[in-house]
Amino acid sequence: MAKKGENSPHPWQALEEEAYHAFREWPIWLVVRERELGRQLDDAAAQRNPGAAGDVRPAAQTSARH
Repeated sequence: MAKKGENSPHPWQALEEEAYHAFREWPIWLVVRERELGRQLDDAAAQRNPGAAGDVRPAAQTSARH
């Protein structure tokens, strides 16, 4: 929170500046978070099926019966 006696003539200007920077950084944060979640999903899939490391999609099930 802004302290009294700063160069800012209005106490809300510091908060407005913080909000502006948070808004500008939001798309970057989303990309970073998406990568983190992707890594977690890859790790979880590798633990469930160690033979298919790197292939997150489930194997297609085919049936010989008609």
